[in-house]
Amino acid sequence: MARPKLSSPEQPLWIRGVLRIYEFLASLKLAVFLIFSVAFVLAWATFVESVNGTRAVHFGIYGTWWFAALQMLLAVNIFCAAAIRYPWKRYQTGFVITHVGLLTLLFGCWLSRQYGIDAQMLIPEGSDSSIAFEDRQHFEISIHRGHTRPNNAADAEAGNATAEHAQNDQVEVISIPFRGGPFNWEDYAQRPFVPWQLARRDRGVLFDEDGIRLEVVDYYADSKVVDAPWVRLELSMPSMPGRSRGSEGKKGDDPDNQPGSGEDDEEANNWMPIELSIRPARDAQRTGYRFGLGSNQRVGGGQISFWMTGTAAATAAFLDSAPTKPLGEKGQVVLHADGQRFTINVAEKLGQPPFALGNTDLMVQVADYFELPDQPEPNRAGVELRITSVAETENNAGDGDDVERLILLAGLPELNRQDFVHGVYGTYWISTGEQKSEDLLRGQGGSRIDVVQGHDRKLYYRYWNRRELVFAKELPTDGSAVDAFRMPIGQLKLRVADHIVRDRPGAEILPAPFRKDATAVDSFRAARVRLTVDGKTDEFWLLGAPPDLLGGNPSPLEHHMLAGNDRVVTVAMPLDVVDIGFRIRLEPGGFERFLDPGTSQAAHYGSVVDFLDHDSDKVLRRGVKISMNAPVDFTDPKRGRSYRLFQEAFRGPFQRGDGIFRRIEQMAGGRLAADRAYVTILTVNYDPGRGTKYLGCALVVAGIAVMFYMRAYFFKPRGKVAATKKQTRARSAGAEAELVRS
Repeated sequence: MARPKLSSPEQPLWIRGVLRIYEFLASLKLAVFLIFSVAFVLAWATFVESVNGTRAVHFGIYGTWWFAALQMLLAVNIFCAAAIRYPWKRYQTGFVITHVGLLTLLFGCWLSRQYGIDAQMLIPEGSDSSIAFEDRQHFEISIHRGHTRPNNAADAEAGNATAEHAQNDQVEVISIPFRGGPFNWEDYAQRPFVPWQLARRDRGVLFDEDGIRLEVVDYYADSKVVDAPWVRLELSMPSMPGRSRGSEGKKGDDPDNQPGSGEDDEEANNWMPIELSIRPARDAQRTGYRFGLGSNQRVGGGQISFWMTGTAAATAAFLDSAPTKPLGEKGQVVLHADGQRFTINVAEKLGQPPFALGNTDLMVQVADYFELPDQPEPNRAGVELRITSVAETENNAGDGDDVERLILLAGLPELNRQDFVHGVYGTYWISTGEQKSEDLLRGQGGSRIDVVQGHDRKLYYRYWNRRELVFAKELPTDGSAVDAFRMPIGQLKLRVADHIVRDRPGAEILPAPFRKDATAVDSFRAARVRLTVDGKTDEFWLLGAPPDLLGGNPSPLEHHMLAGNDRVVTVAMPLDVVDIGFRIRLEPGGFERFLDPGTSQAAHYGSVVDFLDHDSDKVLRRGVKISMNAPVDFTDPKRGRSYRLFQEAFRGPFQRGDGIFRRIEQMAGGRLAADRAYVTILTVNYDPGRGTKYLGCALVVAGIAVMFYMRAYFFKPRGKVAATKKQTRARSAGAEAELVRS
């Protein structure tokens, strides 16, 4: 069908310009360009979603301003293409209906994108909920006016104080929308194929009013919380399965005796990651674990342990801890006190009265030798020493509160309890003798590498090969490889891949690897925030509050408090929530799971739930089954919203005796009869444009059907065909008559 031409040379210039723009917006060329552009973008978005997931494609394409502009331009083209042909002819009926249907379909898509809800609901067995968590978060600033005195100075310095507020304190809550995106901010440059910079990301200053300034410096779309100090080591494995050059020796030689120079070793091509951390101890001052409890990991060749010394004397004791031979039947303790070194034969001093520690003002007693029942040899051996001053001993204070207990473990030095009161630091060594090569490969036995964070924030390490200390020195943190275990297959190497330094043990937030299928309820988002209150500034990592699933206490990392002049400001980053207007209850035993035969993989799972009134126990619908491939529709009786519920995932089973099981049972009011419990995860979808989109599709189909029925644009109208035949016959008859006359 020919496009009407509205502009003409005799019209004023501005009218002619407006009409030409109108003609361009209604042109077939623009329609073809837009249709192909939308088709290309949709194909491109499908590829992006397959690589980066649904969250990423909505953030980088579907939710951007340029995609909305493309849809708007297509809608304008469709409208102008129909409007420019007004008044419409009868045979254009199908054409008009089709274009109205397309506009209706686009309008329905806009409604879904603007006002739709796609959230997740977590319901433990025996409980109910009406709250769903959306895939968005916001900052929540709470301003407490009144008392601003923190609980203690340490908490105030750390920024985690809990202020004491009077009952009549005024609390003002400010909600600030925040869109961080689906990736860690440092990873956007590594995600090609999409112009991520064109998508909206809230960075920099988000709030600056009344002396309160909130700024986002960095963001993790998914993170993990680790105890710190923390170190990630990498242990090499030789590239060849046999012995490496330089490890050949005579039969009977100890393969673990010397570290080797490494010059003849095979180049390693496989690095095994090892993550170790130090966790804070409860009542650290009282128990003697001022600098936390270390950790260890068994690897090929032995064990790697990690802890922190905390003081210069403890660091010196670590580096100068080599025992002297012979070790003795029950091993040897090496002590450092007052800048001096002492060796104690455990078998000789065990059970003896306290003795003077050199020329120091300290008395030592080897009070006990014990073995841990749940540890293999030689990790089970331990010794207890009691430290007192000479004055305390003379005053018969040996059994009083002034006695410090030094607990040293031969195979678990990261759990040693040192005497920080008297400044006595020790290491317990015990020989394990010969060891089989197969035990070395399994990481069993006494070979050990100890890594510590020193008082100067540097890393140090030492290598114990079951009978002697081979070396003790600084561990480089620049990624350089150093000698580690000596094994029959060759010389292993060790290097520091990453580490977090802290003066005191505590929690730290690290970025987690990207997961394209991560959802709002299983990803832990974190933001690096700079908060200023009345001229006081603090910068910290803030962990996004996950769903309050089981009523647990919030983590200190989920909120941060900063005191101003006459107020305390608390900032948190919770998920956006929506109240669906009714409650969903999962009765005990209401979650069903069936496994694939012979595996632990779920072949099918679903939930049998009841729909309840929001404010009472009135059952609106009972025994509704929601499974993986069978969603359920239910309408909010108050607002009339129609929700579609999908079975998305589950958590568990949690066994009786677990802490989580006890919390689920408490929430269920003790109604759990089985010895295991589940938490079901439902997707709650509200699409206000669903009916509009269905109507648009129906109009498009109807319009095409009308065009076929009326044969518009496909065949000439019957009247025109008859007139053409009549004219052809007349011309033929005239030609014949002319021929006869001639």
